[in-house]
Amino acid sequence: MEAPNKCIRINGISKNKAIDLFNEISYLHQNQFIPNYLSVKKAISLSIDAKRIKDFCEDEFIRSILNKKINYLSGGELRYLEIKIVLCNSSEFVLLDEPYNGLSPIMTDAVNELIKASKHRKGIIITDHDYQNVIKISTRLVLIKDGTVHNVNKKEDLIAKGYLSAVAIL
Repeated sequence: MEAPNKCIRINGISKNKAIDLFNEISYLHQNQFIPNYLSVKKAISLSIDAKRIKDFCEDEFIRSILNKKINYLSGGELRYLEIKIVLCNSSEFVLLDEPYNGLSPIMTDAVNELIKASKHRKGIIITDHDYQNVIKISTRLVLIKDGTVHNVNKKEDLIAKGYLSAVAIL
């Protein structure tokens, strides 16, 4: 299916070139994006404004991995680092694709806190099958099904639209 329009509007201004979007929208891919050969410190210095690095590193999870190389991180440690980098960079908007993938319950709670702390500075769009965490932290929920956007207000709406089975409500 071909989209009839191929542009994004930010604050009413049409952005149809990748260069226009580069500093305005960040994207967390569902797969790893930081190369394994980098150190955690190098990944941070390449991604975060120098004035903000000290604040970025004042985080117990980040401090615990700061002197490691990326290839020595667990999947959850790496995912947390990538999420924090994307949320703390200078972009106005962030797309998080499957941010909860591979996270322990403790890391999931920490990511939820990062998202809550960031939502006042930037727009955040989350796509994830972990609907319970998405519902927990979202201010607006939508389900995209068969090319149509459906507003969601509660879990029952996900059942009515065929995303969840009725068993999920129990």
